[in-house]
This record gives sequence, C-alpha cells and structure tokens, in this order.
Amino acid sequence: MTLSFKPECVNSIYANNGVGKTSIFEALQFAIHGGIPRLAALQDAEQGDSYIVNRFHPAKTATIDLKLSPDDGSADVTIRIVRDANGNRAVTSPSGHATPVDVLHALREDFVLVDYKTFAGFIDNSALLRGRSFSALIGLSQYSNLRQAIEGANNTATLRNDLGIKVLSANIGEHKASVAKTERKIIEAYTDLTGQTLDQIDDRATLESTVTQVLTDIGVLEAVMAGKTVKDFDHKAAVAALEEGSDSSNRLKLQKMQQDREAVRELTFSEEHVGQLDALEATAKERDYALAKIGHADLLSLLKSAATVIGTPAWPADDSCPICDLPQELPLKARLDEKIAAYDAVKELDAELAKLCLDCPAVALLSKLESAAALGVPAEEHVAAVLLKGAKAGSVKTAEIGQVKARLETLTKARDEKVTALESEIVKLEKSLPPSVAAAARAIENAKKFRDEFAGFDNATAKLAAAEASMAKIDRWLAFIGKADKIFAGAETKLSTERLKDIETAYKGLFPLIMRGAPDLKPHLARAAKSENIDLTLSDFHGEVNVNARAVLSESYRNAVAASIFLSAAVKHSRPPRFMVLDDITSSFDGGHQFNLMEVLVKELRYGARPDGVQFILLSHDSALEKFFDRLGNTKDWHHQKLQGMPPTGAVQSSAQGADRLKQRATALLNQGSVDLAGPLVRQYLEYKLGYIIARLQIPVPPDYATRPDNRTLSTYFDAISRAVDLYEKAGECVLDAAQKTAVKQTHATSIIANCIAHYETSVGQPFTAHMLLGVLQDIDQYAENFRQVDPADAGQRIYYRRLDKK
Repeated sequence: MTLSFKPECVNSIYANNGVGKTSIFEALQFAIHGGIPRLAALQDAEQGDSYIVNRFHPAKTATIDLKLSPDDGSADVTIRIVRDANGNRAVTSPSGHATPVDVLHALREDFVLVDYKTFAGFIDNSALLRGRSFSALIGLSQYSNLRQAIEGANNTATLRNDLGIKVLSANIGEHKASVAKTERKIIEAYTDLTGQTLDQIDDRATLESTVTQVLTDIGVLEAVMAGKTVKDFDHKAAVAALEEGSDSSNRLKLQKMQQDREAVRELTFSEEHVGQLDALEATAKERDYALAKIGHADLLSLLKSAATVIGTPAWPADDSCPICDLPQELPLKARLDEKIAAYDAVKELDAELAKLCLDCPAVALLSKLESAAALGVPAEEHVAAVLLKGAKAGSVKTAEIGQVKARLETLTKARDEKVTALESEIVKLEKSLPPSVAAAARAIENAKKFRDEFAGFDNATAKLAAAEASMAKIDRWLAFIGKADKIFAGAETKLSTERLKDIETAYKGLFPLIMRGAPDLKPHLARAAKSENIDLTLSDFHGEVNVNARAVLSESYRNAVAASIFLSAAVKHSRPPRFMVLDDITSSFDGGHQFNLMEVLVKELRYGARPDGVQFILLSHDSALEKFFDRLGNTKDWHHQKLQGMPPTGAVQSSAQGADRLKQRATALLNQGSVDLAGPLVRQYLEYKLGYIIARLQIPVPPDYATRPDNRTLSTYFDAISRAVDLYEKAGECVLDAAQKTAVKQTHATSIIANCIAHYETSVGQPFTAHMLLGVLQDIDQYAENFRQVDPADAGQRIYYRRLDKK
C-alpha cells in the first residue's frame, strides 16, 4: 500500500475500525522509534514483538519506505526500514543518504506521533510526569533527561551507599584513633626509656638518636648496637646478650609479664566505641524494620516461584494467585515484583550491616580482648568471633550486636584488674633482679616498643592519608555534583519556562477556537521554580481562579486543552521534523467541536496557511468527520484518502491509489489461479469504480447512502446510478448517448449483478472460476466506459462527463 501526503494540505485518512488505520500509525512508530509501545507493554510470555509483522504475511517480512522532503528544497530522502522473519531490523536509504538512522533519530519528537492516549495522559499525569513530557514536547527532552541523570547522581542516599561514605568515615575515625594511640605509646616508651617528657613526636630523627644512645650506653649491648640504630637493632640478640650475665629465668618471666601488660593495657573501651556500636544497632534495627514489613526471609523463594510462573503458559492469568487460586484486585505480577524488590532492599541493608561489623573498631577491640592470653577467655565464650563469622557470611543478628557492648564492659573491667596485678608482680620481680639487669630489660622492651609503635604510627598515618584523600575526592565530587545539579536545574527550569512563555499566547488563543461557543476557561501552565513539575490550572473557571484543570474538566475539555498545547508546541518547534500525525484524537470531543479543531488546523496551523506551519496527517474512524473529509477532499487545502480492504488476511488499499492497481493485482492472481485471494480484490475494484462514478458525475444518492456508509451494498451503488440516469433522461437532459443508456440499464449491469453481486450479497452460489472473474473485471471496465466521452481537446483521449446533464 502506498500513501502520499501533500505538504501544504491537511491530510486525512479515514477507515472503519479494523481496516488498518492504527496499523499505519504503529508502522510509523516502528519506523521512527524502533518499536511499538502497545506491543512492548505486553508481558514477556505474550511475545509482543511477534505481532509486529502481520502473521498472515507469506514472507513474514515487513518493509516500510518513508520519503521525506527537506525544507531547503534539496532532493527527497527515502529511508527503508525492514524487519525480517527473525526480528532483525535493518535501515537503509534507497536515495543514497549517508546516515539514514540519524534522520530517523531526528524525527523522534513527542509531537510527531500523537494518539488519544498521549492527549489524555498529558492531562491525567502527575505534575512531575507532565513536566517531563512537556520538556520532550518542546524539544528539551535531552535537557530533561540530563537533569534527571544529574539529580540521580546527586541523590544523597544513593551516594552514601555507592561511594561507601559511611564505611569510609568509620575508617577515617579508626585510623585517627590509631595514629593518636601509637603516638601516645611512642611518648610513653620514650619517657620510660629516657626519663624525658614529650608533647609531640615531630622531630623523629632526634628522638631515634636519643633512644639509640641509651641502648648503646648499656654495657652488655655495646656489641649488639655496634653500627645499629633503634630502627634496626636486633631485639633477640639484645635479649640473648642480657641473659648471658643475669638470672635468665626471672628475666624472661619479667619480659613475659611486661609483654602481657603492654598487650592489654592499651585495649581501652572509649565513648567513640560506644558511638560505633550505636551506629551498628541503628543499622540493624533499620534492617529488621524493613524485613518486618515484608515477612520472613523464607517467603522469598515462594514469591520468586510464583512470579516465575505468572504470565507463562503454566499460569497465564495475572488476576488470580497460582498458590491459593483466589482472585486479585490488582495485577499480581507487579505486586510480586514489588515484594521481591523489597527483599532485595533488605538484602542490601544486610550486606551493609555485615560490612560495617567487619570494619567496626569496637568489634575489633572485643576480638583483641577475647583473644588476649593474659585475660584467658575460653574460645567457646568468644562473642566477637561469632559476630564476625556471621558478618563474613553476609548476615548479622541484632541480638549478637547487643551483646558486644556488655561484653566489652565486662572484659575492660577484667583487663584493668589484670593490668594492676601484672604491674604489681613486675615491680616485685624487678626488685629481685640486680638493678642494672632490670633497667636493661626495661630499656630493651621500651626500645622495641618505641620502634614498633613508630612503625605502627607510619602505617596508621599512611592509611589515614589515603582514606582522607579518598574522602577529599568524594567531597570534591559532592561539591561539584551538588553545584552542577543546582546550576543545571536552574538553567533547565529557566529555559523551559521561557519556552513555555513562547507558546503561552498560542495555546491560550487556540483553546477558545476549538471550544467555540463554550466559556473561555483560560488554561494556564505553570512551571515550578525548583522542580520539573508543571501544574495545569484554569485562570477563570466560571469566576473561580487557579482551579486544578484535571479535577474539574470533562474529557472533551481536557482533550481540547491538550490539543491546544500540543499543536502550539509543534508549530513553535523550528527544527525538523515539520509534520504531525494525529491518530483518533477526536474520539472524545463533544459533537461539533471536532469540526472546530479541523478548522483550526486548516486555517491557522497548517503549512500553507502560515510559513512556519506544520504538515498535518489525520487518522480517523469518526463517521461524522468522514463526510467533512469528503467535502473538503478535493479542495486545495485538504487531501483526503480512504482505506479499504479486508485485513489481516486480505489486501488493504487506499482510494488515492486508483483502481488500476486493484485490477492489476486481481488479474495477476487470477492468472495464477488464486481465486480465493482475487475475489475480494474484484469486489473492491467494483466498489471503487461505482463510488468514483457517483462522486465524479455528482450523481444524487438517497440519504441512507450518504449517512449510513455501513449499510451500502453493491446494489445500492447500481440503483443510485440507474435512477439518476432515468431521472435525467425523463427530464431530457441526460448527456449519455443511446448505446450508453441501454448498457447502463441492461447489458453490463445485468451481467455484473448476475456474476458478482448475488454471490457477495447472499453468500450463496457456486464458487467462481478464474475465467469468470476475469470476465467480471472486463464488465466493470465496460460499465465505467458508459460515463466517458472523447476529449474535445484531444481526440485520442477519453474523459468522464462532468455530470449526467453536462458534458
């Protein structure tokens, strides 16, 4: 089927429901956007894509050719879109355009393909969705999409999760505590070793030199410290040198006590640890609350099993439960997906809690206390080990977190008692040893502590620097994206508001033209200052001001408002595309207002009526508009076509294609012996010829013919023509010659009626042969010749009479 449209005209296509009007609209959707929304909305099990190509097409291949005329007067561009039997889409350009896909992308504006659902949705949508669809309507969809992307990137909750800010903040706190702790231990070791007090450890070289000198001055260590510093001295060699000249058993016992004391003395439970545990408990309660809203975790497998079968041949219904078989008020698949998504959210919280536990300094402190040999906690009583095991497995119980704080308080008290006891025993043992040996032993252990804590200080400082560098990057990103979000949102709002003001006068002027005779309610679009929301109000609703349009307008008025806005936006759009396809947009207009809309299109908005106008293509099944289209169809401002055919199994033709194509296809099929396929084409050819004769010669018809096209039969056509010929003949004004009059009344009409009409109108009789139908085609042509004459200006041509009473 070929459809041609005139750029300077309003183009209309009329077809009864089921003939293929919407298929044309969907073909354009597939060509321009690559898909058909109505089919894409079907569930996966329904295989919507399998219906894109007519299931009765013998080759299972769809081909769409679009011919576009550039505004600059250059050659037409032809783009071919093919979808093969395997669902593959191919885009080429028979006219040789280098980038046909880019041309199709340039046509993807929201105002290009508009149906009733789009109109209704614009009014009924939320303010946010209306704002976003309006951005697309006025050519700002890319700005709107970018704004949404930036807002998504600036989402605080998402950022904290995606960037791990909570964990990183905890790590920074832990590293700072480690730096402070190791610095304090360095000062303690230095003071114990040298007797000097310190406030800070910035002059590291001097401190290390002083400690090295203290070790060197110990006589038994002179050989050990030769050529060494505190950073690289051999602790074991120093201990061995000391053992050679002392009571080794008591000295080793002293060393062990000192090590035990150092191992537990610094394991302090602080307010910072309390805050960390409170944060863990808060996250656990958040996880438990989310879980309580959806049910036990064991239900997830049941929900997933149910979701798997719904929409499949095993359970195609979405309005009843496959488990209990009870009817559901809302679509079950969507509810199940929502439930499963809620479980996924709980799973994410579980994972976050597990990671926080693994990285929590308070939990690490408990683990060290429980593992300290000096405290002697039995392995079966370890709380931290159980908690960390669960965290590594990805799930932590709230009760286990609650045990940590109490356990820390208990072990901290036990640690204090142990440290006190160890210090008392150390003092006693040191007194039993020679002063020099005790002092040397303390010096060796303090030197080792000084060295090891400085290494720990370096490690903690490096980790802190790395973590702070990461946080600084995140802070810079947060500052940037926050500022970018604010600036871009403001710019997008300003631009959208300006575009809105650009069309404000137009849509406010169109509305009263479409709803002529009705009160001018003055629709008004207002863009929110800090969001994409667009509110639709009425400035004057019977005296009331700023009334919500969605709440008070009837369907006809709502569509008139939407039409005013869409049409104004399309005309204001200065870039390609410059055409608009409207499918059944008048379905809900009150009687008469659809004609006002047609008048607005042809007189105010079309290309030809104004330089910046738009080429309009209307698709309609409105029988009232059909007569309007017929009346204007032959004028210079309107181009009308009608679809006829028997889809999906039969061919569909346009009245503007002429009868010759129908005849050629029917003849070709009959010559192949395909009688069943050719039969409907023969009837279409006959209907076209008879209808064309009536329209061309302005033959009067009965009211039923004009007002009830669904009641027309082939006999109705013939009767109208025969009565008109009789009427004009009796009046002495018929221009047909005698042979033509006789043929119209008897010869060809009788032959066609006998061979064709009786069969199609009564569905009785024997099936036709191919030769019989070829004869019917000849009879149809001969019948039409009775209304033609030799062209006075060209004797070699035959033309139709102007009317039955005028040559």
